[in-house]
Amino acid sequence: MTGHPLGGVMDEPGCRQVVLPDGRALRVRPTTPADVDGLESLYRALSADDLRLRFFGVYHPERTFFEHLANAATEGGYGLVVVVDGPTSRIVGEADYFLLPNGNGELTVTIAPDWRGWLGPYLLDALIEAAGAKGVPNLEAEVLVDNRRMLALLRHRGYACVDGTDFTTLRVGIGTATRTPTWARSHDRPRVLAEVPSGRWLRERALRKAGLDVLVCPGPQEGRAAHCPAVEGKPCPLIQDADVVVCALPPGLRRNDDVRAAHASLHPGRPILWEGAAPWPGALAIRRDLPDNALLGLLGRILGNSRCRTT
Repeated sequence: MTGHPLGGVMDEPGCRQVVLPDGRALRVRPTTPADVDGLESLYRALSADDLRLRFFGVYHPERTFFEHLANAATEGGYGLVVVVDGPTSRIVGEADYFLLPNGNGELTVTIAPDWRGWLGPYLLDALIEAAGAKGVPNLEAEVLVDNRRMLALLRHRGYACVDGTDFTTLRVGIGTATRTPTWARSHDRPRVLAEVPSGRWLRERALRKAGLDVLVCPGPQEGRAAHCPAVEGKPCPLIQDADVVVCALPPGLRRNDDVRAAHASLHPGRPILWEGAAPWPGALAIRRDLPDNALLGLLGRILGNSRCRTT
């Protein structure tokens, strides 16, 4: 880690300035068309493995790629760069999003190898602030499962898994205005929220094939920042806007028990299926080995929806 912020100012959402221990100024500002060369230099310093994690293959982007990043604001998105002032100013990080059809933003973050540490979370916070100010509810990212650095960065923000059906990647979402992400604006399919410790649910593929919309929440982590409203006794937007919840959080861990108990008081009208033992008499429990077709039939009856297809 080269340094850490000693103080900062923010002129508008996403823009920041800090003074580094060596006296240099570090500025976070919107990307402009004049940044093409600086962005190209930033990516030129990445290793082959960095490029693989960023592009899912060792790909050396053409100049048109950097022109696209530099014009994010005019192409339906927004971008920020981190510039370190000195004898020669240098771009040491960039983060951007481009709008998706569901109203969310597609997120990418790139940090120069010699600036990794605090700068990634700092830049992501700035972009989240800017996206929230522009009315973008969530940022999504497609991440290789072995990209531990990026997954840790997003996990720290409290992500939910938007799509975990590919075992080489995870599509995750983080909220911009809330501590958890929210459902996409469209509600044209029944919504099933699964609470699963790993954030990956083996039943997800079957439910998606049956025409259901699925989000998977990994639940709060013991010993870490929870990023879970229910732990603090507040309603969870993911649960509030779901049509049915499948809770597979195992009992015995304090925070899991807090979440399980909170369902009764915070979300009393939400249908919940409890995988394993039910937490109270009369609660609807399902076996962990319940066949997918049987689960789909049960969900169809709860939802009153014939679109829960089993073929």
